[in-house]
Amino acid sequence: MPTRRFPALLAALIAAFSLSLGAAQKEKKEPGAKEPPKPSYELPQPERETLDYSAYDQIRQEAIGHSHVMEYATALMDGIGPRLTGSPNLKKANEWTRDQLTAMGCSNAHLEDWGEFGMAWEQENTWVRMTSPDKAVFIAQAAPWSPASKGAVSARAVWADIKEEKDFDSYKGKLSGKIVLLGEMREVKPVEKPLFTCYDDTELKKIEQYPIRPANFQAFLQRYMKRMEFQQKLGQFLANEGVLAVILPSRDGENGGGSGGTIFDDNGSGFGPRPYQHEQMNPLPVAVTAIENYGRAYRLLKANVPVTLETQYRDEIRR
Repeated sequence: MPTRRFPALLAALIAAFSLSLGAAQKEKKEPGAKEPPKPSYELPQPERETLDYSAYDQIRQEAIGHSHVMEYATALMDGIGPRLTGSPNLKKANEWTRDQLTAMGCSNAHLEDWGEFGMAWEQENTWVRMTSPDKAVFIAQAAPWSPASKGAVSARAVWADIKEEKDFDSYKGKLSGKIVLLGEMREVKPVEKPLFTCYDDTELKKIEQYPIRPANFQAFLQRYMKRMEFQQKLGQFLANEGVLAVILPSRDGENGGGSGGTIFDDNGSGFGPRPYQHEQMNPLPVAVTAIENYGRAYRLLKANVPVTLETQYRDEIRR
């Protein structure tokens, strides 16, 4: 009967499991048993490596005599262009890479979805120009995930110095219908060093000792999160005050970059840490201008000379 057979069946299963476990343990303890070979990336770095100089030579010859670097760079940078995460251009670049790998002979080149990200954004057209006291075309780009303006906007420009929440009170009721220049005019140093240099042995030694995560990383992270929290409040304050658009100066890149018309325009230009998410999207249009253009308008305003700007942001956001 089923009820009498169950205890016997259970005992047989326990015995079988015990025998298999005992055999596994015996196999582990058995001297001379060979472990499966580990992949090279799990092995310790050898004190002295055996170098295959013929392989090095083949790589060099391939790079010197058969390189396609410029073809690939041109296709990506000139043909496709900037590839912001989640943008149509990134999709084009991914598909182009897959097709190139297939053409090279890869049998299973394919795309994979790595999960949810946020809104897709594409800049269609952004322009900023000064119409008084003189006419000047500014070099400008919309900040990533900036919303579009309601057509072309022409308005008086004002410079706002807002670094803390307590500064909001100084600007309440004064910004409606204005285009706001937001941020200090930084010093623009002349480019005195080459933009690219090779590390010597001393510099390479320094890099070897550089910690993966600095000792003050937690303090840095806390400062960053506090700043992002303030940026969200600042963006909402400006939107509530009726600001039409915000103009930011190009930030300073490494080695005093950001001059000569170069624009550093990235996620740090937005109001908050994740402007690509619908619930944290920028509340008003934001553009970044070349530092020389920003500086001209800034100096005029600081000298109490009225400045009028025109701007238009056209883009497409897909949620």
